[in-house]
Amino acid sequence: MTESQDVPQGESYDPYQGQQSYQAASQQPYQASYEQPQVAYQQVYAQPVTPAAPAALYPMTDTDRTLRLVAFIFVILSLVGSCWLIIPLAWMIPMAVISWGIYKGTKANTVAFGVCTLIFCSLVAGILLLCSNKDR
Repeated sequence: MTESQDVPQGESYDPYQGQQSYQAASQQPYQASYEQPQVAYQQVYAQPVTPAAPAALYPMTDTDRTLRLVAFIFVILSLVGSCWLIIPLAWMIPMAVISWGIYKGTKANTVAFGVCTLIFCSLVAGILLLCSNKDR
């Protein structure tokens, strides 16, 4: 006897489970999985799309925000003022980027960065960052 003779019509044999699984002969197993993604796509398109904006990790007061903005402006001014010096730009450009992150609240304002800004970029910007509240 073959496998098709052992199993009645309308039933299927699952060799991995060692038992019979009963399915109607007229049911197509791929029909449900074919219709399912269409419903999922309709739900995705129906949802409103909002752009992901980075949230400020480090909360700050208005005074801190103003101090950090002025410090960023002074860092940019010192960067532009020393653009004819090639080697100092190697550390002034990343410090300007970190200073922008401090102003936006995505980077921590630390004493070490304030001192480095004081020494390498701008005296005024370093003092303003040291006067601002520290995040760490």
